[in-house]
Order: sequence, then C-alpha cells, then structure tokens
Amino acid sequence: MLGERNKILIETIKRLLRRGSYVRLKKIISKVHAADLSAVFPSLSAYNQRKLFDLIEDQEKRGVILSELDEDVILSLSEDLSVEELVKILEYMPSDDGGALIRLLPQEKADAVVERMKKQGAEEVEDLLLYEDDTAGALMIPDFIALNEEMTAGEVIERLQTQEYKDIEMPFYIYVVDEGDCLVGVCSLRQLVVVPPKTPLKAFMATDVISVKTDMDQEEVAKIVARYNFLAVPVVDEEQRMVGVVTVDDVIDVFREEATEDILKMAGAGEEFVETKSVLRSTRIRLPWLFASFVGGVIAVFIIGHFEDSLRQISYLAAFIPVIMGMGGNIGIQSSTIVVRGIATGRINIRHLWQVVSKELLIGLILGGVYGIILASFAHFQYNAGVVAISVGFGVASSMSIAALVGSLLPMIFARFKIDPAVATGPFVTTFIDILSVLFYFQLASFFLGI
Repeated sequence: MLGERNKILIETIKRLLRRGSYVRLKKIISKVHAADLSAVFPSLSAYNQRKLFDLIEDQEKRGVILSELDEDVILSLSEDLSVEELVKILEYMPSDDGGALIRLLPQEKADAVVERMKKQGAEEVEDLLLYEDDTAGALMIPDFIALNEEMTAGEVIERLQTQEYKDIEMPFYIYVVDEGDCLVGVCSLRQLVVVPPKTPLKAFMATDVISVKTDMDQEEVAKIVARYNFLAVPVVDEEQRMVGVVTVDDVIDVFREEATEDILKMAGAGEEFVETKSVLRSTRIRLPWLFASFVGGVIAVFIIGHFEDSLRQISYLAAFIPVIMGMGGNIGIQSSTIVVRGIATGRINIRHLWQVVSKELLIGLILGGVYGIILASFAHFQYNAGVVAISVGFGVASSMSIAALVGSLLPMIFARFKIDPAVATGPFVTTFIDILSVLFYFQLASFFLGI
C-alpha cells in the first residue's frame, strides 16, 4: 500500500515537473509529508531535484528531506544553497541531523555555516562536530531533561510545564543527576504521576542506568537500544556527566545504514549505495572489488595448467570443475553469511571462535559427504570409472568442508581485528574458496589416479 502510494506520488511529481505546473506542485508539496517527498528525489534528475527542492518553502520540511537523502543528492542540492539558506534550514533541524549535514558540506562552506550559526548563538551543532563520525557523540541530541535527585515529583512536574522543556525531542525519560551533574538514575513520566508529589526523585528512580560513552561506535549504541527496547539511551563523558541522548529514530537510521553497507560488502559492491549514482561513479566503486575475482581466476588458470598432464590423460576430470567450485562457493557464502549476521546481531560472540568454526566445519563435512556420494555415483554411472568417481566424490567433499571452514573462520578473525566481517563474504573470500577447491580437487585426483 505504502509502495503504491509512493509510486503514484513519484509519477505525479515527474509529470508536473515536465509540464512546468509549479502552482499545482506547490499545493501537493504543502500536503505531502516530508518523508514521502524525500522518497521522490532519487527518481529525479539532478536538475529536477533542485527544481523540486526550490519549490519547498517550509524550512522545517526542507530540513527533514535533507536528513533523509543520500549523500550525493545532499551535496548536489547544497551547491545551490547560500550560507544564509543553509543556516535557516539548520535552525529547524535537530542538532544531530544538523551536524551530519554540515559534515557533508565542502570545508569552506561548512566553516562559513558554523561561523554564521555561532553568531546566532546556535553552538550545539558546533559541539557535535567535535566528535568523531559514526560515534555516539556525533549521533546524540544534546537536548534532554536532567534534574537533581533531591527534587520532588511535584517539583519536577511543575518544572516540565514551563517553557524550558517545550522543545525536548524525547521527554519520556527524566534523567537524574547528583550535585556534580553525574548521571545517577532515570525515571519515566508514568512514575512521576503515580507517586506522592513530595517524594524525591532519588526515592523512586531506577539506579541501574545503562549509558554509553561519547566515543562508542554508533552500531554498538544501536545494539544496546535494540537489546533493552529503549526509546533513548543517555550519553555520558569520561566523568559520567550526561551530555546527550541517542533516540530510537536515530538508531533505526543506523541499522538501515549498517545493513545496507554490510549487504553491499557481502555482494562485493563496495560500501556506498550506488543505485542512484552515475554510471562512471558506480563503475569506479565496483571495479576494485571485482579485481579479487579476476586475480583468483588467473591463479586458478595456473593451477589447472599445472595439472595439464592429468587432464590430458583423463579429460573428463574438467567436466566436474564447475560443480565442485560451485558447491564450495555456495556453502562458503552460507557459512560466512550466517556468521556475519550472528556477529552483527550479537548472537555470536567472537570469543567463541572455535565453537562457531568447529560447528560450521562439521556441517560442511556432513553436507560434503552427502553430495560427495551423490556426485561420485553420478560420475561412475556417466563414465563407468570407479577411481574417477572416488576422486570426484572426495573432491566435492573436501571443497565443501574447506569452504565451510574458511567461510566461518575469516569473518570471526576479521571481527577480532576490528575489520568489518561483511568483507569476508565478498569476492575476496569466494575467490579464495574457488582456488582451494580446484587445488584440492586436482591433488586428490592425481593421488587416486596415480598420475
């Protein structure tokens, strides 16, 4: 239903842009949610993207759209925006989204925007820019409710009714701090209204507060929010002083970004979403990832060439190369995908390396044995050669076993050395498995055939 509605919206806006019906377009823009409008931009040319963005008069809607778009589209749109226009848009954006937008701008323009915002007293965005990209500090919102533990429930309710907290994005949690502004507890709005008004916060607050440090990786923050079903998680500095909160909507964006990045790496297509990029940009991104397959293929040629005498004497050994490489590659991808997914969701601990690897190896041995028997039976029926059947059977069994071992071991090793384990399911690993499969197949064939 949602997809069909977006499709209709995209086609309508495209048609009105072609006709130059800007009055009707403005009416549609005023009624459509910014999130739905942001889905239209990837389907438009760069010229029409800028034209549509110019027709949006609501600065808050502009800000939401910029926070939802792909990096290349944001850069294209921001080229035509003056510093003054960008500052106006940033005024209506949450500080974390504003910081992310400024990070994407060319350095000179970003500096000019920050300088203009400082003059207007908007220093929160500048503070967020001090933190490393993809960390809790860069992701957090610096607006939150933190009150002293000695305040009573009645005093807190009166405080919340003032103008001071009217623009807080996540008002559902009341964070409790001591005299040194260190985080000591948390309570919900519900707790405030069910206790007597004169009860101090410290008497009913939850003291087992789960918080994150400013330098924690955003993916780890997202896992914590998902694990404990938080609407927000507090961010603290080295002295345990609260500096911000990471909200669940930002966590959803993190999961989307990380999942997209992992899928692209697993497919060997780089780290960037290339669907909306130009042909040259897409080619440049994918070219180095495919180089591993090219090199692996060249190595396989040399391996097969080394066993040229074996092939010359029994030529139909070559007929089984595709199935042996294919079965090995498939089970290798299965094992690596399962392990990468387990690491990403926290279900697999990298400290349990040998437990995970031994399990996948055992599965590979069993599956290899089953398909080894099937392929050996087929080879014997097809060529009526028992030794060839044994060679083929052991070849596919060894290929699948090695593939399961490599496919599970490499992601675990990569994760232990702080390398994204998703890389271990791309062309690098599948090519490595193909090389080993061919090598072991011909070695076994040479041994059994006495060549």
